[in-house]
Amino acid sequence: MPEAATVLLQQQLEKVGFTVKQDVREYTQMEADLLAGNYDALVFSRVVLLDTGDAAAYLASDYTSDGVYNIACLKDSKVDRAIKSAAEEGDTTQRQKKMMAAEAQILRTDAVVPLVHEKVVQGISTDVEGVLLDPRERSLIDVDTHLK
Repeated sequence: MPEAATVLLQQQLEKVGFTVKQDVREYTQMEADLLAGNYDALVFSRVVLLDTGDAAAYLASDYTSDGVYNIACLKDSKVDRAIKSAAEEGDTTQRQKKMMAAEAQILRTDAVVPLVHEKVVQGISTDVEGVLLDPRERSLIDVDTHLK
């Protein structure tokens, strides 16, 4: 329930003295503003449609100084070094440890604050056809969904 999360967050911020103006739009309508750094804060579900299973690639894209999707506008040399070190690690166990260290470096900056950990799981029975595979789980069944 992302809408409830944004209202709750707004109430918490206003309670401690912040003025909050929400701008709720589809991502495609606000991407340019996000990448330009035109927001003070963003409630956002990032990994739902991520095109890589590699955590290092994701962190490099989103949190390095020259990342191509650095919406947080984070520029921190310690973060850059930690992500680079993890990306270059070949040993699986060591890579995982370095990824966790890189995550800790990112969280240290407060550039991102995890609110919710979503895991999208969709199970579809073999006797059902026409299910909408919506990763946000907002639309799963429509007029074309039916039993075989």
